[in-house]
Amino acid sequence: MSYSVQQKQILSYTQAKVRDFMLSAITPGHEFDHILRVANWAVKIAQAEKANIFLCEMAGLLHDVGRAQEDVHGHSRRHHELSYEICQKWFREDAVLKNLSKTEKLILLYSVRYHWNNAADKYVEAIILRDADKLDLFGKIGVKRNAHYLKTKEKIMNGMRYRMDDIFWLRTEMARRYFKKQKMFEPIFKETVRLLKSEIKPVSL
Repeated sequence: MSYSVQQKQILSYTQAKVRDFMLSAITPGHEFDHILRVANWAVKIAQAEKANIFLCEMAGLLHDVGRAQEDVHGHSRRHHELSYEICQKWFREDAVLKNLSKTEKLILLYSVRYHWNNAADKYVEAIILRDADKLDLFGKIGVKRNAHYLKTKEKIMNGMRYRMDDIFWLRTEMARRYFKKQKMFEPIFKETVRLLKSEIKPVSL
């Protein structure tokens, strides 16, 4: 991968800015480690798809910054909309991020705002970000991230339905190929079965 000097500086600066910003609130399963993994996935997918690697990595770093404010707003504001608004402010006011071009800012804002929307396909970077975010839901890390959700039978089944939907919506060839090759669904499936079996109690008349 080849970044310009300015791109390297912006990426390094953004990573540090997001890390410090995320310390203001910790949302289980969406800590800074998750952001780094998504950014790394985005880079791998972008390389395979011959997309803009710089913008995909930036999108990965920025996509969940709204999580730091979500608890403040409760259920009235979704994190993806908060992430979008925070990025808008940073792009207008931050001395380093202002150096991004107008086109770069618009692509990033679209990708961040719609990283939940599987029909938002205006930019390939948005598709790649969604695939990168989905891959972090599976494998052993997915089991760990989802553990705080999978506590009741109803939540277990809902969680499984969501994961099946996420598999369907993997769009890039690289993401689908890696998902299959690494058998990333197996840990999620095994843990779900284990939890479901723990809910089984003897029946009697």
